[in-house]
Amino acid sequence: MSSAHIILEATRSASEADIAALRQLAAQYPNTLQVDLLLRILLTYLPETTEPTLYAPFLQDLISESFSATDDKTFLLSHAEEIPEAEARRRVKRLHLAPLQYPPYSSDASIDSFTHFLLHRANQIDAETGSLPLVLQLIDPFIDHSKYLRNWMISTLLPLLRLEYEYYPQKATLRSLEAFERLDGSSAVALLLAEALKEDGGQNWVIARDLRGLVGPWIHGDNRRKRRRLDTERRRTSDVLSLSKDTTHSKAENASGSEWSHVNEWLVGLATRNIAQAVNAIEQWDGPRDVDYGGWDDRREERNETASDASLCRYGQAGLAAIYASEQASLSGVENSHRILNRVAQICGLQNPKELGSAGLPLDAPMIDSSYLDSLSKAQFLRNALLNAQNPLTTPNQFSVDLAQLLLISGRILEGMHCRMTCNTIAALSILGGEAEQWTELRKLLYGLRARTHQDDNAWNATRQQLLWLRDWNYRGDSQQYDDHIIKSGIFCKIGKTEIEHEILKAFLIAGHYNLAVTIYCNGEALPIPLEGVEKVVLNTALTSYDGASNGNRTRGGVKKASDIVSSFRKRFPESDAISETEALLSATHALSFYSLTLQHGVPFQPVNIRAHPDPLSLIGKILQQNPRSYTKLDHLLEIGQNLVKAGLVESPQEDGSPSLSRDQQSVISERRVTAMAIEAGLAEEDFDTAYSYIVNRLRPAKQWNQKPPKPDNVQPPEDDISWRAAYQAGCYQLSKATGSSRLRRLEQRLELLSQAILLAPAAALEDVLATWKQCEDQMNAALAEETEQEEQWDDKGDRRIPGEFGTRDPLITAQKTREPARNALNEEAPIGLFDVARGAAAALSRSAFPLSRPQSSNLTGAQFPETSQSRDTNPKAGGEGDEGVVGTSEKGGRVRKRDMVSNMVTGGLVSGIGWVIGAPPVRES
Repeated sequence: MSSAHIILEATRSASEADIAALRQLAAQYPNTLQVDLLLRILLTYLPETTEPTLYAPFLQDLISESFSATDDKTFLLSHAEEIPEAEARRRVKRLHLAPLQYPPYSSDASIDSFTHFLLHRANQIDAETGSLPLVLQLIDPFIDHSKYLRNWMISTLLPLLRLEYEYYPQKATLRSLEAFERLDGSSAVALLLAEALKEDGGQNWVIARDLRGLVGPWIHGDNRRKRRRLDTERRRTSDVLSLSKDTTHSKAENASGSEWSHVNEWLVGLATRNIAQAVNAIEQWDGPRDVDYGGWDDRREERNETASDASLCRYGQAGLAAIYASEQASLSGVENSHRILNRVAQICGLQNPKELGSAGLPLDAPMIDSSYLDSLSKAQFLRNALLNAQNPLTTPNQFSVDLAQLLLISGRILEGMHCRMTCNTIAALSILGGEAEQWTELRKLLYGLRARTHQDDNAWNATRQQLLWLRDWNYRGDSQQYDDHIIKSGIFCKIGKTEIEHEILKAFLIAGHYNLAVTIYCNGEALPIPLEGVEKVVLNTALTSYDGASNGNRTRGGVKKASDIVSSFRKRFPESDAISETEALLSATHALSFYSLTLQHGVPFQPVNIRAHPDPLSLIGKILQQNPRSYTKLDHLLEIGQNLVKAGLVESPQEDGSPSLSRDQQSVISERRVTAMAIEAGLAEEDFDTAYSYIVNRLRPAKQWNQKPPKPDNVQPPEDDISWRAAYQAGCYQLSKATGSSRLRRLEQRLELLSQAILLAPAAALEDVLATWKQCEDQMNAALAEETEQEEQWDDKGDRRIPGEFGTRDPLITAQKTREPARNALNEEAPIGLFDVARGAAAALSRSAFPLSRPQSSNLTGAQFPETSQSRDTNPKAGGEGDEGVVGTSEKGGRVRKRDMVSNMVTGGLVSGIGWVIGAPPVRES
């Protein structure tokens, strides 16, 4: 039998899975069917579905060369003898047997041929059937054949078997051995732990189990050379990094496997997304020493102790990095981070940190060495630098644990204030943050506290103590010293203690806790800040609330808060000019709120406009323009002006460089200006009488200013450039509808006002004032001349009038009735007595009620009365038989009508009644 026939017979037996025939051939022809040839024939022709248990004994005999020949040889060779020799050789050449070496492992010279066969056969079975249990049946009998095979079994086959057949059989996704081996470190860790993240919602031990049973075997299988071969770039990067480390770390990395860095990175990434799952993993997994090999690692060599300690150190660093990488700033996030910190201290053998407890002050908080803080830089807080072996922020030691503890305590306190910050943010702000950044966070924190109006005085007092502790992490409640030095650690370490106290006092006032503010900052011997600082903060806070108000009424809004703040501290600063000015400002603002006032572009008036306006008194002028008849409330407007002066808002700079006016002088000027504005408003609304009254009674000359009681500081009256202008403006006023006596009255008043303007005006303005006065005087003379002419016309008309003709409707009668008041109008303002009033009334009554009557007395001449009687006789309608009113005759025989007799009787009785008042002689009977 030729070698070709023997090989063809072996391939036929392998393809038919006839292991017995193959055994006989191998035993009978060992020189032809050598071990490598038989293994290649099995790789090429033995069906992958063949149970490994059928040919595993044959493989054991093959590698041990312990075959025994059988007697039945003809049956085994009968099939190959029928083929010619030449044909058999051609068929052998066309067999194309598979190589023993599987391509991914071909470059590793340390692997023997039989191990290559097993690995190649395992991948064939997995590729064709996807059945990992068949692969296990193949590898298990030969697990002790080589160390490489054992490591492959632990690092590759065992994790996949557990993942798909033990841990998650219902969610199994068939993954090939070849694809799994091609994964890099981070991808393999993510694949092995992906299902654990989905199951950890109700079972917090799942991630730790998978780290122990999946990731641990995959890493400790010592498959590093294979992975570096599959990932050349990662291998080169790892080599460069290893050269930069010291000798100890290099040996530790080489001994423990660099793949643990992928696990640490995965844990840090998990903490970024869900710190609760990271806590469960770190608390229940002891790190690189906690690996479950399933009984397959009994012969594993003891690892180097130094390498194990290094791996644990890196695992502890991953825990600290997870604390800084967490983005959950809630209370649960702070508590979970503290659990991780406890676990890191336990694993690394460090002192356990204190419990967080409530949000109170940890008076026994650890102290941080300044040299350690100096070693920290901004780059070390970056996400990709947290796992750097040389990073002092995350390197497990007592300094880093104490710092993390202080940061978590600060986070717990801030969370109690409803200000949430991550641990990384707190660390960067505390150690690397500048003064501006810390001021921003402090103001943001206090703004949030002020928004919570439900806090009582005790809560605010506790908040103050917590803020002072956060400043330097070493606050002591019994310390009352002024400590404004700048320290190196603390959330607000760049801000002085006095400045923080100012901000806290400001927060007290805005939140409405005035009694607490007075108790802490004004009572007692050792005050946190000086009283001068307290007064400044009180005024600034009050004015801030004032500026933010939309309504000037002091019973609501920001003006009410400002008023409450000032009144709460008024007793503490009784002699404070600044507080007095603020009170005057509030009073003026409250008074202005009762008027309708709109600024330019339709913007409604706000209290801040008073402080921002360069001339607040001009706002009173706008009020007079926009509120009809508001000029009649002069006293109220004057009070507003005086309060504006007291508030220090009315400045009167001197153009010639002379000293500024005193407060009293400004008060006088304010009174004059407001009065002048009211006069102008009255004239604009054609109320000349009110304007005239204000000028005569309100605008007093400078000489009258000195007639008041002398001022204690002998203040001189300011120059008056307002009064004469107001008087001149009113003197120029002309009422178009005025006629008759009304016109004379207005002209007289105008002359009076212009006379006052002449007395008050400066020399430069006298020419214009005198010209106006002369023009008004000419108008007065013309009016008087016109009235005189009308009187003369009336007299002439009266002389021609027939006595007793009452039915006549002549225009002159009407003029006569209004003539006497016009004549007496000039004396209307003169003081008169009761007798003068009575005399004038009687005279007016006698002229208007009985215009034709004449009182008869003994001193009348005989020619007077008969003249009237004679004239009556000459009237054809007065005498004769048709005159029924004649009742008697006169002394000389003339007749007297009845109406004349009644008129004389009434007039005589009236004169007798009030004769003693007017000095008239008694009426005698005819």
